Amino acid sequence: MTEQTAYTDNLLEIKELVAGYGKLAVLHNIDLTVTKGSLTCIVGSNGAGKSTLMNAIMNLNHIMKGTIRYKETVISEMEPHEIVKLGIGYVPQVRNVFPGLTVQENLEMGTYLYDKNTDKKAAIANIYNTFPRLKERQYQKASTLSGGERQMLAIGSALLSNPELLVLDEPVTGLAPTIVLELIDSIMKIKEQGTTLIWVVEGNPMQILPLADMVYVMDGGTITMKSTGSAFGEDSDFMKMFLGH
Repeated sequence: MTEQTAYTDNLLEIKELVAGYGKLAVLHNIDLTVTKGSLTCIVGSNGAGKSTLMNAIMNLNHIMKGTIRYKETVISEMEPHEIVKLGIGYVPQVRNVFPGLTVQENLEMGTYLYDKNTDKKAAIANIYNTFPRLKERQYQKASTLSGGERQMLAIGSALLSNPELLVLDEPVTGLAPTIVLELIDSIMKIKEQGTTLIWVVEGNPMQILPLADMVYVMDGGTITMKSTGSAFGEDSDFMKMFLGH
């Protein structure tokens, strides 16, 4: 049975979270809040616990202590598919498309929660409008796409569940600079259309952090700093710690 509370502007609230894999705790007493309509960035070095935190939101690892609340519902004991139905979309860093299926077939898979009265064709057409490259690759298998095109497909597939909150784990890391700019622009348009975003950032941080409403820095499985994106760009201690200059 899910716990209920009064609704606030906080779309997601994480309190005193301890989580990991098996008996190994990777996250330690995480407190994090995501406001409706915002872009929240999570930054930190490799191994800081960023992906583990994203997996915990979707209950894909072992939550040992604490709570994760989405709007009025505690979701930390719910199944991942139930969390998706509540309105959270998740794009993991890897294994985020079906490589043996075409672009069109991948998007059709994203409509599996639709009822018979929902116009699936219109929903998929909207994804093609958001990512025109996908329309050009409509009948190609996902395995033949470039890294950037795969990320577009993964994000488009997640958007088909009509999430109010979209969680992106390093969506532009390792991509060509021109594709990075195109993806950043598309993701910010998704935010402008009303979707709240959590964005895990590792590569290209200074292209993204100034756009963020709130930034959390992780190290060793804990939150070590938080502030607005614009403030981080002006913080010399942050620049030295995270960027090395």
